[in-house]
Amino acid sequence: MQHRKAEGPFCRDCGLATYRQLTADSLWQGWWGVYSVVVNPGAMLVNLFHRAKITALAPPNPGSPYRPMSPGKPLFLRWQFTGILVPVAILAFAALAITEGASPPPPSHAPNADIPAWALGPTAPPTASPRSAGYAQAGECLRNKNTETWVADRRPDVDIVPCTDPRAQAEVLGRTLFGVCELDYPDADSSLRYYSTGHPSGMDISGTLCLRVIR
Repeated sequence: MQHRKAEGPFCRDCGLATYRQLTADSLWQGWWGVYSVVVNPGAMLVNLFHRAKITALAPPNPGSPYRPMSPGKPLFLRWQFTGILVPVAILAFAALAITEGASPPPPSHAPNADIPAWALGPTAPPTASPRSAGYAQAGECLRNKNTETWVADRRPDVDIVPCTDPRAQAEVLGRTLFGVCELDYPDADSSLRYYSTGHPSGMDISGTLCLRVIR
């Protein structure tokens, strides 16, 4: 981190040229350090304070033996002005890191809420009976062997049963790939997310069954 300072006396043109040059250097060179990235915005604010005083200075004296400096292009027309993107990128990266680091709230598991089910069937359609619950069709019924009625269960043991079976707990209205049953099945009051197994990288989400709870 470096501190550079230019002292007068200045005429208006020389002062403006000096202000623009030093501020342009800060816009491009002032971010590359742990402390600089914090100090540099304050330095440029101080420069703005001095600029207000510079614009109030007298113009160059025509009779002066010295040639006044050219103010040059305004800051926003200089290539160094693109350096303002550096702090913007730093802030965006920090915001993204904070967002990704935030822990999501724990899921709600109220009765008849969505039931996350794990590994309820192979990737290929089964050839043996009984069929996996993930392959249930509309009009068929399910039961969770772990409970007497259809309630929230993190690891249900679900199989397909006839709807005339007194053990039937929920009727399948249909299936959705997006997990939002309310759009296609307004009568659904529960759902069952099912997954396929056997993929080398782990589990693949296969879809969601939209259900009407019987008991």
